[in-house]
Amino acid sequence: MLLNFKMKNFKSFRNETIYTMLSSMQKTHSDYVINQMVCGNKLRVLPMSVIYGANASGKSNIIFAMYILKKMVTEGTLANRELENYKNVLSYIRDHNWYKPVELEITFATLENIYRYGLCFTGVDTYCIAEEYLFINDSEIFHRDKKNKIQMPIHLLVKKGYIEKSEEDFANVLLKKLNLSLDEKKLVIAGAVNNLISGKYFEEILDWFAKFNVIMNANDMIFQQRDLEPIIISHGTAQNEVRTKILESNSVKEIMELAEFGDQRISFMKEADEEELSMCSMYRVPMNEREFLDSQYYISMIVDSELMESKGTIHLIRLLQPFIDVLETGGVIVLDEMDASLHFEIVVSLIRIFNNKEINKKGAQLIFNTHNPIYLDGELLRHDQIVLVEKDKNTLASDIYALSDYKLRPEERILKNYLAGKYGALPHMDLEIAFKHILERRENKN
Repeated sequence: MLLNFKMKNFKSFRNETIYTMLSSMQKTHSDYVINQMVCGNKLRVLPMSVIYGANASGKSNIIFAMYILKKMVTEGTLANRELENYKNVLSYIRDHNWYKPVELEITFATLENIYRYGLCFTGVDTYCIAEEYLFINDSEIFHRDKKNKIQMPIHLLVKKGYIEKSEEDFANVLLKKLNLSLDEKKLVIAGAVNNLISGKYFEEILDWFAKFNVIMNANDMIFQQRDLEPIIISHGTAQNEVRTKILESNSVKEIMELAEFGDQRISFMKEADEEELSMCSMYRVPMNEREFLDSQYYISMIVDSELMESKGTIHLIRLLQPFIDVLETGGVIVLDEMDASLHFEIVVSLIRIFNNKEINKKGAQLIFNTHNPIYLDGELLRHDQIVLVEKDKNTLASDIYALSDYKLRPEERILKNYLAGKYGALPHMDLEIAFKHILERRENKN
């Protein structure tokens, strides 16, 4: 479970900012909250959170910070393509903070342990690690300082080949060798200390990050359906047979029937030598103009879904397997603009799924940003599940706060008050004035 995510000097977040999934003391909808004991700590954690704010307020920057940290940890280095594209623009660029390191920290819990991992790195001219640290259940495991030197508690080190030496000598030898091998771009957590302390911790960390699914653009995702069964192995004439697998997913079939997107069969195409799936639609077409569709004779027309289906249908099916995976494993799914192209009733259903412990048995979590105020319903979301992002007019630095910070009454009319600007995080612009001036200038020019 994700507990806290902290960032400083990242994009528009100049000051230290904490995004928390820990619940407030709100008594209503306490059945939504995940209660779990971890290493003597009683945790009350939110299963989902929705981020609101005006355009360019910093909503996507929160998700992007999570995405960047996941990439660095899973790849074990700052030398990756995702970071290279953002050289010089990851820190706050509007004042002297541009020269300071970006600071990211994540706190999460497994069934047995609470981990807090932090990483500071500079991105001016070249990427390099300025600081890195790991705490497990409030005990420091290692700390890498600004001089690229690592310190670790002696009692954590594993004795391998140093039986006759004192513990202090043993630790000094190991740390000296470790410090000589450190690379300013490679993360210690990704491998350098794996052989020095209990490997189970690093297995848990890497397993958790594998289930920490951060999606910046769903349109870039490949189809990942896992319950596929072949319905056509090849097609074409005997002389010109194309070795293509046409497969069908039962989960997609059920979703399509419930959503009433049409009577077509959604299937997936896989070339013989390819691993990647492409989505296709199968339509029943009469043999000729005098035949009816209920006839036993018909043509199955297979068409690229991009040509036939709505963006919303394709978007939902791209996201279907990641949602199934996270609910099965108890992971975390974070999405930028999740509800783009999706009908609000589908999004409402997803919110209810994560808040429903009978379905969300493993304590999976969902985080997404949106502009749609329809989800601001006192029955749908707790106040602490609604996060607002606002940008300071003078410094242009972003800040976040939960609706629960206002200590609202349970019967508060959230949607009405939000639209009235009571909680902030609304765009302050009048496009009518801008368009009037633009058109007047063009008219005068002509």
